[in-house]
Amino acid sequence: MIVKPEAGSRILIGLVAFLLVQDAAGGKLKEFAQKATGKPADPAQPAPPPPAKRYDTAATAAFGTGTYPSSGGESFLGSFWTWLVVSPLQYRHDDPSSSMNTGERGGSQIRHSIFPEHVLGEATVPFARIDYNRQQVDSDIDADDVRVELGYKALAFHGRTTMYDDQSAGEKLDVNQFYGVLRYGGYRPDFVPGTFEVGIGLGVSQIRYEDAVDVVEESGGALTFPLKYYPRDWCGIEFRPAWYTWLKGNRVGDYDLSASVGHRFLQLRGGYRWLTASDAELNGPYVGVSASF
Repeated sequence: MIVKPEAGSRILIGLVAFLLVQDAAGGKLKEFAQKATGKPADPAQPAPPPPAKRYDTAATAAFGTGTYPSSGGESFLGSFWTWLVVSPLQYRHDDPSSSMNTGERGGSQIRHSIFPEHVLGEATVPFARIDYNRQQVDSDIDADDVRVELGYKALAFHGRTTMYDDQSAGEKLDVNQFYGVLRYGGYRPDFVPGTFEVGIGLGVSQIRYEDAVDVVEESGGALTFPLKYYPRDWCGIEFRPAWYTWLKGNRVGDYDLSASVGHRFLQLRGGYRWLTASDAELNGPYVGVSASF
């Protein structure tokens, strides 16, 4: 088939126009970021030479290299981390002032208190726990998800960062959450078989989208109600609903349902996470591992 020069020019012009439209439209991650924050993308600016940065010791200790610069050590997270460090990381099971009655677990005599018993290595009300999950949203988008818990009795800190990546479109989206959590749970057979945990957390959330041309970022408040139930030592289920609200009133719903198998200190986990903003979604299954102390 012979293509006339005029027809070839029209085909070339049409192809260039199609590619420009596709580039302007952006991908799935950009659509989610814009609907979540309620604002358009800003042109990416060339990065200036990096100044000397100060990092909050709380974020550095809890998240390693995944930290954000902090203006100083007077933040809520810094104060909370200081409190955790100076607090003894163990329960006093034999404290007579908190004893209500006695019972049996595994054939040994224990005391029940208003705050249930915690055994080192259990996933419920841990002193420290870290989760790593790998999520698959679709054929192009996947995510690395890291979550940390640090706590003592009824008080805990939860931090989570999820890094979505679409290599085919050159897009990245980070979603971060930081909570102070009031929790209750552990081993209390007079209330429920196995171990459990319920909690309520208030904190902040951050979202940042970036590609070669545009940047979208926003921060706001966050609310969560984590639930855990382990009817047996080797299996359990968890549900973590959360909601983020930005200054413009846009709301993101984050729902995480998972099941795990394993034993104390280490569990293998599988689940599904729904992340929704208006009619934009980043949903998909994940697999991971949890280490609890």
